[in-house]
This record gives sequence, C-alpha cells and structure tokens, in this order.
Amino acid sequence: MIDLLPADFAFSQSNLQTFSYCRRRFYLRYIRKLIWPDQVVSDQQYAQDRDAGVRFHRLVHQFFLGFDNALLRKVAEADPDPRISDWLEAFFISPVSRLEGKLYPEALYTTIIADHPLNAKVDLLQIEDDAVRIFDWKTSRQLPKIASLQRQAQSKVYPLVVSNVFRKLPDGKPVENLTMVYWEANFPDQGIEINSSPPDWQKYEVEITTLIDMILSLSAEEFVLTPDQRKCAWCEYRSYCHRREEKTASDEFQQELLDDKRKVPEDVIDLWGAV
Repeated sequence: MIDLLPADFAFSQSNLQTFSYCRRRFYLRYIRKLIWPDQVVSDQQYAQDRDAGVRFHRLVHQFFLGFDNALLRKVAEADPDPRISDWLEAFFISPVSRLEGKLYPEALYTTIIADHPLNAKVDLLQIEDDAVRIFDWKTSRQLPKIASLQRQAQSKVYPLVVSNVFRKLPDGKPVENLTMVYWEANFPDQGIEINSSPPDWQKYEVEITTLIDMILSLSAEEFVLTPDQRKCAWCEYRSYCHRREEKTASDEFQQELLDDKRKVPEDVIDLWGAV
C-alpha cells in the first residue's frame, strides 16, 4: 500500500468520479493539492451555469429550512440570471415542493469503506412510511440519459452510504429499497428515478472498495493522463499536463465538473451572501 493520501482521507462521489475520468486530475487535485491555474473555458457560459446552479441550490435549501416563499421569490427575481426565477417557480409548482414525511435537507452522511470514510452530501433525504428517497437538484441544459446517470459514482455512492446509515425505518423494519431522484429544474416533469435494493448495495460496495483499493495502491507515476483529450477542454489542471486545446467535452464530464463545484456548504444559510 502506497501512502500518498492521508489515513483519514474521505472519499466521495466527486473524487471517485474525478479518478474515473482522469487519474492525473485526481492526483493533482487531491494528492498534490495544486491550485487551479486555468479558467475552464474561454466561453463564460460554464461559469454562469455553475454559479447559477449554486444560487438555485441555496434557494431550495432555504425553502426546506422554512424560509418564506415570497422572500425566496424576491431573491430569485432580483438575481441577474433570469433562469433562477424560472427554476424556482418550476420547483414551487412541482410535487417535490410538497414532500411529506421526515425531510433532511443538505445533510452529510458518512460510512466506512475500505477503512476510509465515504461521504455523501445529499441535497434532500426523505423518509416516508417505508420509502426512502434521495433527491438531487440538477440544472442541466440537456436531460441526462438514465443509463449515463446509472454509471455515475453518485448513483452508487449515495445509496450505499445512506443504506449503511439508515438501516431501519422509523417503525423498526429494515430498509429494503432506496430511490435516487434526479430532479431537473429545466425539465421539472421529467425527473429520473433509480431504484436500488440490498443486492445493488452489495454490488456498489464491491465496486467502490475495488476502486478505493486501486487508488491507494498507485504510485505517483501511475496517476496517468486520460487518453480522451476531449475531457481536457473542461479541466482546470490542463496546463499542468500541456493540454490546452479546446475541444468538446462529454456532457457527463461537464456535469461532473458543475456538480463538483456548486454544492453548498452545510453551514451556508445566508439568504444574501455568496458561497
């Protein structure tokens, strides 16, 4: 075992997804902890989408904390990006704004996998009767394909962590299934649900354990560059790798970068401040 990472390093869907896309990016960010020298793209659309996603996440978080809808609307209407108001209105009229049962917004859950913490920062966890649902708010420009989401680390890490933390329902019965709900603000009527059960969680644990063991076994030289240079166009570390050509990155990689950066910290509830 090569000790490039600290013993208490916490794995997450974000850093595991980063490793899956490019080992070198994982190495530069999480092991060498280098700053981001590059703007992601010259096109400002990426930054606008990322920042708008952060602000929308904050408003939804504040909704579930009990902030007044009228006040949230005022904040959204005052936002320079008109999409924020549209997204919030879509959220207000969607069934996801009327969820019942026990609701846990912006919660961080942790379990231990391969002797390391594995974290899941959940936008919203709902426990209602015998149903356990994990909600994730998305602001994608295109509706993701379910097959693509099923491959993502998030769709495996979140159910695995939550199933380890919540082993029993309030009535004492064991948790037998989870639903991962991806709610898209641009497609509010086309939410994507991914169901899982104990056999799936066991499979996820094997996959994630294997991936973590691989990461921990690599030497610095083995954190190699991705062969797919399309991903480099959207990577802030590309100048370290002498890959500066702007090419079309995959939708999955663009979404992973956005999700990686727009998660609101647990303690951010200031209605007016910026993350």
